[in-house]
Amino acid sequence: MMRAFREPTGAAPMDTLLQRRRLTVILSLLLSISFAAVSLISYQASRSTIQVALVEKELPLTSNAIYAELQKDLIRPYFISSMMATNTFLHDWVASGEKDPDIVSRYLRETKLKYQVFTSFFVSEATRNYYYPDGILKKISASVPVDKWYFRVQQMPESYEINIDYDAANNNSLAIFMNFRVLDRTGKYLGATGVGLSMDRLHRLLGEYGGRYQKNIFLVDAQGRIRLTGSHPASQRSIQQVPGLRDIAAKVLQARNGTFQYRTADGITFLNVRYMPEVRLFLFVEGQEGEAVAKVRQALYLNLAICVVIVLLTIVLTDLTVRRFRKRLEVMATVDHLTGLMNRQAFELISERVMADSVQAGEPFAVVLADLDYFKQINDRFGHLAGDHLLREVGALLQAAERDADLLCRWGGEEFLLLLRHCDAAEAERVAEALRRRLLGHAFMLGGRRERITMSMGVATWRKGDSLQSMIDRADKALYVAKDTGRNRVNIAV
Repeated sequence: MMRAFREPTGAAPMDTLLQRRRLTVILSLLLSISFAAVSLISYQASRSTIQVALVEKELPLTSNAIYAELQKDLIRPYFISSMMATNTFLHDWVASGEKDPDIVSRYLRETKLKYQVFTSFFVSEATRNYYYPDGILKKISASVPVDKWYFRVQQMPESYEINIDYDAANNNSLAIFMNFRVLDRTGKYLGATGVGLSMDRLHRLLGEYGGRYQKNIFLVDAQGRIRLTGSHPASQRSIQQVPGLRDIAAKVLQARNGTFQYRTADGITFLNVRYMPEVRLFLFVEGQEGEAVAKVRQALYLNLAICVVIVLLTIVLTDLTVRRFRKRLEVMATVDHLTGLMNRQAFELISERVMADSVQAGEPFAVVLADLDYFKQINDRFGHLAGDHLLREVGALLQAAERDADLLCRWGGEEFLLLLRHCDAAEAERVAEALRRRLLGHAFMLGGRRERITMSMGVATWRKGDSLQSMIDRADKALYVAKDTGRNRVNIAV
């Protein structure tokens, strides 16, 4: 087999055992000190930046994400209620005198089932009947406090409102109602209709985000009452009763939006507040400094433990690593990284010794400088990655030639250089011609199809007084003649 690489002789000896152990100890100490110093500095820096990250990033991002989810949950019932308010069936039924209540109840029941809403309703302005999926719930009266929402909708200039209230049709469960004004073609007010969204969905949403971000999240009304939390059902407890928070409750409700902090027995609590005008509620997102610091401290302990493990492994493995690294450096210094063949520097070093041995023994030898034809067009046509792949494949074909005593390297670009031992001009030409035909007979995959690639070669045999460079110069001139006379041929230097 043609040799692509042979380790040069005269390499520097390995370090002594004492030197390697000294290096191991020094590296271990440096690694331990550096690792510990970096871990401690990172811990202190993290502690000093936790408050900034919590106030400026974590709390606002969590608040924005929840606010976006709440808005998304409100879009669907908005469109359902809007469709109900403009439904001509409902207009015509009211105009007919509301003769058959079962008709509108069935309509409300089908709407509830189809869209999977918590409840659906219609309140008639003419009769003040409150219709729901099971019939007539009651008559609306201005003297009843729980019915004030209807008369607010009756007088409001907007086409709809979003309101949190208790649903009498569902055991007074807390729900978000989408209340739409119903107007006929002439603009006459016919009543109010819409759907209700269960607060259970919001409760789950707040719980999911609270668990994901390790934050305390809850909704508060304008009076400071906590209407809904993610960890437990809403109670009548207000922020004026929460230790620490009660001291800034008035300031928070007045400011409506912003970031605040208060102190409790557990440490400093940071609070991000956002007012949601759609539901007339405040979104509170709380985070504690202690939780974040505990995570950083755990990371410090983990880093120090990893440091100990790494140092122990370093003591055991450094000696082996040094030896392997030395071998790797030797390979990098002598092997072409693209083709895996011997590189130019290693070839020059080894060939000088081979030439000297051949001259001393009186043996003929030659050099062959081979160059791929039209390689630039191949790169332009198929791309440089395809060109690199072609060079690797050509190198493998040349390396597989059956001459054990020869040397092969990638000389540069698309050029390959061979040193043929025991070869006069005729034998060198025969070997080069065999290589050319071997390459011509191989189908290379380029651009998804097989292509034929040719190579031109210049051959120069040793003459008395020749150096490696002078032989290569003559082979290069012969190569140019081969190129100029049609390519895909072997030319012997004169």
